[in-house]
Amino acid sequence: MKTKKAANTTPSEDTNVTIAKILFVLYLLTGLMPLLGAMDYDAPEWLYVSVLNLISLGFIYKNRDEFEVFSFPKHVQRYFLLFIGFFAIGCLSMLTAINVSESLVHLARLIAILVALYCLYVFVKQNPRSFFEFTCRIATLLVIYFSWRSVRYFLGNASSPRINDFINDFQHHFSSVNIYTAFLIVQLPFVLYAFLYFKKVWKYIASVAIFMTMLALFFSGSRTAVLSLVIVMTLLVGFIIYGIVRHKIALRKEAVVLFLMPIVAIILVLNVNRVDKMSMNSLTTLFQPKLIDFYEGDIAVKRNIDNVKELLPNTGTITVDKSSVSGRSSLWNLAFIKFQENPILGVGYGNYKAVGKKEHYINLTTDKGNFKNPRRAHNDFLEKLAETGVIGFLLYVSLFLFPLWLFFKLIRNEKDFGKQLLYFTIFLSALAYTFDALLNFPLERAPIQLYFLLAVIFILTFTQKEGETIISKRSVILFGIIFFVSFASVASNYLVLKSYRLQRAMRQDLSGKTLFTDEKLNNSYQSIKKQWSNYPELSYVGTVNNVYLANYAIKAKKYEEALEILNKSQDYNKDAFLVKAFKAEIFYNVYDNMDSAAYYSEAIFDGYPAFKTNYRLLKGIYNKQKDTANLSRIMNRYTKLNWVDVNEWKVKANTMYNRTKNSELMLKVLDTGLVYNTNSNTLLKAKKEVLNKLKFKSYLSSAEVKQKHQVAFNFFSQQKYEEARKIFQEILKTNPKDYLSVQNIGIIDLVKKNYEKAIKNLSVVIDAGAFSDGKAEYSRGYCYEQLGQMEKAKADYILSRAKNYPQAMSLPESKYK
Repeated sequence: MKTKKAANTTPSEDTNVTIAKILFVLYLLTGLMPLLGAMDYDAPEWLYVSVLNLISLGFIYKNRDEFEVFSFPKHVQRYFLLFIGFFAIGCLSMLTAINVSESLVHLARLIAILVALYCLYVFVKQNPRSFFEFTCRIATLLVIYFSWRSVRYFLGNASSPRINDFINDFQHHFSSVNIYTAFLIVQLPFVLYAFLYFKKVWKYIASVAIFMTMLALFFSGSRTAVLSLVIVMTLLVGFIIYGIVRHKIALRKEAVVLFLMPIVAIILVLNVNRVDKMSMNSLTTLFQPKLIDFYEGDIAVKRNIDNVKELLPNTGTITVDKSSVSGRSSLWNLAFIKFQENPILGVGYGNYKAVGKKEHYINLTTDKGNFKNPRRAHNDFLEKLAETGVIGFLLYVSLFLFPLWLFFKLIRNEKDFGKQLLYFTIFLSALAYTFDALLNFPLERAPIQLYFLLAVIFILTFTQKEGETIISKRSVILFGIIFFVSFASVASNYLVLKSYRLQRAMRQDLSGKTLFTDEKLNNSYQSIKKQWSNYPELSYVGTVNNVYLANYAIKAKKYEEALEILNKSQDYNKDAFLVKAFKAEIFYNVYDNMDSAAYYSEAIFDGYPAFKTNYRLLKGIYNKQKDTANLSRIMNRYTKLNWVDVNEWKVKANTMYNRTKNSELMLKVLDTGLVYNTNSNTLLKAKKEVLNKLKFKSYLSSAEVKQKHQVAFNFFSQQKYEEARKIFQEILKTNPKDYLSVQNIGIIDLVKKNYEKAIKNLSVVIDAGAFSDGKAEYSRGYCYEQLGQMEKAKADYILSRAKNYPQAMSLPESKYK
């Protein structure tokens, strides 16, 4: 390792180190990159890193002698060779790739990682300790900035209930909350070190940063990051206790503070954004927030509001299969299945997006039925196993195990506890990243990936000893190769950003528009064709990119051209569900070809039953064909597999009743829905409505209504107003548009001097134009007069006089003029 003493440092060397630190900071600021109109933050972030790589390479080449840019100890050479080997296997896997363009996209990003690793290594090896402490300071400031977003949102909306929609509205500057929290947790160990060993101002700033980070992690509710937090804090506090006992270090106060911080943070978070205003949130509410439908029903059941407990089904009489593997375990299983299909080279680097996912989709549940295509396996190790086969997997795992082995050597050979804790800090950051890699996909997220690179670089440089270097004499050739692949990386990342920007513009243009109408779009089909680039062939979520182009062809009524585009795109990914969906739409809406529409729609429904747009189309087909058998089949399959869609349980119950007029069957469907969706307020209310209707005849005849009115009028003449009101309300339960009953309830409220209630009912009658005698207008005017609202009273008296209502006609002029 190259070391320099301050006395021997020249001004130019000082300047170069300063520039190196500026470039170093720019890498760490990748997480601040704006969206730039793209569909996902990853596109501008990777372009930023690849451009920054070129700038850094130019600076390094200019100062190649001073920086000894190809001076590598053997252990560093080995790590780079492992990384290059993994890249080579990724390139080789394109031979079996489903979609080559997707492999090129992700290999270009892997090049950006490899070049960034090299550039950052060259910078850090100049003075590893200085760069480590510099990282601690930058990380402290970054986590304060990003944590503040969460603290401001959740505390600023403290009275808003912690429901799914509220959590999803949190703008965290990342593509998902899991990426946001992973970015915080990989930086936290550096902030913890600053708190333990920095002095004065930085120590206090770091303590604030730690507490804010904990609040942000708990508020965001990311289970992976919170579990990482528990592991990091437990290991760190345990290591500090070891230092206090074994090495007599003076960190007792800091250990107590670190022990208490998460306890205080979680108590605070549990008492903000309560779903039940009368009690604090539970941990389940914190980490598994649900829809408001569940919480409203749960509270109603808990307090037995309106005897709602009576509506709960007897689960012992209904057998349901509530098992589902639509989460991470399903994606892991899918990755292993794809590995088994091609264990040597895999399905192609970056091609998890493109693989067939029927095994996952068959059990996918979604409350809104939106189309979802998982881009990642939510486990980088299993994903690379599927994409690059067993050799690629072993090389990828070695990128973690090799620095881990070096860390254990460092910690074992070091006697000074301060240095041990420094190494342990680096290990904790790498551990947090590794844990996230087991449950998410940080390899494809530049801001997080860079911190793993830093952890590796710090391990490599702190392991480095004097006299271990091997200097390459072919630096110009090597630099030429690195520059070439870096330019290729920039070109690919730029084209991806350009494609993502166009996708976003098209998506916004098409959003809310009905395809098969004359509704205009902002862009024409011809203008989109001029901007079109088929690199990459898959969209940001892994669906076929050409579907957007086909949509514009449909809007231009070029249906044959749209079908041709879709046909050519059939093999871009294995499932091609959206390709088939738009084919089905064209045959249904344009050609009235129900057989072809059913063919494509059934193919989607067979593999992805929870895709609701397609399910609705299939229902429309069978309704049009009056095919009740197939309609019942798909409804039963949809609700069984996508049981979280409570609204579809209601639709199914009503459909069954309309077909059979069997109320018991209708209730059984709702009960089954309630077994699947415990305490759903939507289903409880639907069941209550059905039960209330069953207490009466479904509708009273005119004679029956007339008879009941007579009974009510008799009560009224005897001044038994409440008895009369009950009769009128009974009529309205089965005949809600009996405006005479509504008016008479209003008159009763008038007599009882409940003027505001009377106005409400009388307004319903007047707005409906139910009667022409002027009585309702006169009565409402009288109520307004009693409330002192004379202008409104005059207006109603004028209307009543216009209809010649006797009492209005006898009013003095002062009442209506």
